Amino acid sequence: MHSTQTPSCCQFSFEATPAAVRAARHRISATVREWGVALDEDLSFRLELVASELLTNGALHAGGRLTAVVAMELNLLFVEVLDESATAPRPRTAGPDDESGRGLTLVEALCLLHGSEPTAEGKRCWAVLPLRSHPGVGIPHGRDIAHDPFSTPGPDTAYGPDSARWSLAEEGARLLARLSASEERDAPRVPLG
Repeated sequence: MHSTQTPSCCQFSFEATPAAVRAARHRISATVREWGVALDEDLSFRLELVASELLTNGALHAGGRLTAVVAMELNLLFVEVLDESATAPRPRTAGPDDESGRGLTLVEALCLLHGSEPTAEGKRCWAVLPLRSHPGVGIPHGRDIAHDPFSTPGPDTAYGPDSARWSLAEEGARLLARLSASEERDAPRVPLG
């Protein structure tokens, strides 16, 4: 197992087996705890479920070698899984007796943002979780959007060529608006003329 870790980022690779997926999920939670994050019951549940869904999807639908990344910045946790398949994940409608098909729906319900994008070696599936809950915000309801500025050239059989797919919850939209406003405010002013 190849591994890299900094004070706020951990990346490791492993073969996609059920035992390795289980170990990776536990390692992600343990790493976040090592960073001193107080994982209450809710955040621990959301982190482990989101990590499990991303890791399991990579193992089931791509197989081979997976790379897991967990990072922390600006009171946000970022979880990524990179695999060797260019096929983007597709949400399914699961029937009441189906044992699978709900993973992406759960990820969407538990995260501020999530998505997938093609890479040179396959794809990256990612999710962003808040470290603290925000007053007045329950479980976010995401909406799917495709956004050309975030397009990455490459095959993406689920969403068409040269497209990226991600889902944005209301709280995620507010976060992006705040970040964009602060970047514009902090950008150097260039005199015209």
